[in-house]
Amino acid sequence: MNEDERQIFHLSLGIFLIAMVQLTGVELSAYIVSVSLIVGLVLVHIKLSYMRLGRPIEWLIERFERPGAVAGYGAMTFTAAVLCILTLLAHKEQILASLAILGIGDAASTIVGRRSKRKLSYNARKTAGGTFAFFLSSAPFAFFFAGPGALVVCAAAALAESAEAKIDDNLIIAVVCVVAFRLIGG
Repeated sequence: MNEDERQIFHLSLGIFLIAMVQLTGVELSAYIVSVSLIVGLVLVHIKLSYMRLGRPIEWLIERFERPGAVAGYGAMTFTAAVLCILTLLAHKEQILASLAILGIGDAASTIVGRRSKRKLSYNARKTAGGTFAFFLSSAPFAFFFAGPGALVVCAAAALAESAEAKIDDNLIIAVVCVVAFRLIGG
């Protein structure tokens, strides 16, 4: 598994989801993501039951799952985070901004953060470069979709992603986006 390839896949999924919401609408997108989550859970169950999933699915897991992780865990948390965004935010603009923050910001933070040297004082596993990359890469898209308030949401998500947590960062980012957008209204 190449972490850069994994993050480019993450970024591509984020862009795909933004396009899907634009083309099919929020409701149909939520249905599609819900079905994807259910199918994914079935596939994870099969994999954890030591059954073979078939060459293409096995290849995807080998290629994009982190070593030592439960097969499909990253995909499931990403899908759950997207579903959270699609169902708990009422405005399409906020949904699109949140998808950009999750899909673009999170991927950029890992790609840049792995190459940065300056560690954060509050989390030695994260870097200042990664946190800035999160904000700088997703802020223009968030602003485009949802206006100036989205910059506050983007900053909050970047800080939350950089914090030490035992919870998957996809879920943290989604919850921060939902709560922050709900607080600022719109």
